[in-house]
Amino acid sequence: MTIGEKIKELRKKNDLTQEKLADFLCVSYQAVSKWECGLSSPDILLIGPLTKLFHVSADELLGLKNDGIDSRREELEHAERETWKSGDLAKRYEISCTAVAEFPGEMKYLNWLAWCEAMRSFDFKDDKDYIAEQEKAIKHFATVIENTTDTKIKTSAVQGIVQYLCFRGKYDEAKKYAEMYPNSNGVSKERVLLDCLRGEEKIKHYQKMLANMLSEILNHIGDGNLEACEAQEKIINAIITDGNYLYYNGYLAHNYRKRAAIYTSNGEYEKAVCHLQKALEYAIAADDSDRENTVYRFTTPFLNQLEFNPDDFWRTGGTKYVQDFYEAIKGTPFDKLHSREDFKHLFNI
Repeated sequence: MTIGEKIKELRKKNDLTQEKLADFLCVSYQAVSKWECGLSSPDILLIGPLTKLFHVSADELLGLKNDGIDSRREELEHAERETWKSGDLAKRYEISCTAVAEFPGEMKYLNWLAWCEAMRSFDFKDDKDYIAEQEKAIKHFATVIENTTDTKIKTSAVQGIVQYLCFRGKYDEAKKYAEMYPNSNGVSKERVLLDCLRGEEKIKHYQKMLANMLSEILNHIGDGNLEACEAQEKIINAIITDGNYLYYNGYLAHNYRKRAAIYTSNGEYEKAVCHLQKALEYAIAADDSDRENTVYRFTTPFLNQLEFNPDDFWRTGGTKYVQDFYEAIKGTPFDKLHSREDFKHLFNI
């Protein structure tokens, strides 16, 4: 259907005469007649007013149906997914080339092509071809990053460009792209940045990731029961192998105090006091690792590149760990211990 035929169809559907349509558009009656007879076409500036007048999209007015386009997309995307089951990289590359040719400017398909180029580069025996194919992939990844607004596609392209810039030894450039990586529920930004680092800088980054992961695991386990508390302590000791816990003393102080509260509620008063004694020891050690203007360093092999300054920590209150300990054991969970001599002894340490 020509645009003139479409205008005629829509005009009649909206119960308009040629004269009335001409009046609405501020054109002559003869102009509308010529459009509908196929003798001329409306000025491009009239496309917008016509779509508003007829309440249709520009694609519908111009006769651009999406049915075929959508089915072609589905066909290509289904074929591309199948190659991940079969592992047929050559077929995936062919499909990606076709998709990019048929849908120019579609960043999803350009990202497909970039990944195919990156992966197939390892099939080239000649170094020059190997490098050239990776450079093509890098260029396409960069185009995707610059032009897509889709977070998932951008995330994939950033991951790709960082990986292959690192293969090419361009670590500083890779690091800039790694900083663009969103904190999504897929591969973490820290993991992507890791590929850009070397030597001690890489080891330090690994250790920072481990420390962050350790804190997350401890928080996820929680301290709702004895098993959880014991698991927390075991995990800390698996990483802090030399007893130099530093700020993890605070975790352990709270951990032992929580266990003492559970033992108290179970009527195991001797165990409860023993755990309070340990909690106090950890609280003292935590305060000792919390001096102003002092930089501390872990000595365990897993974290020995990391330093921390207590002045940089966010605080939710002004009390020290020991002060917090004494305030807590005066409370309700430990009422049944208050008359015991070994409990009273805690206040004389």
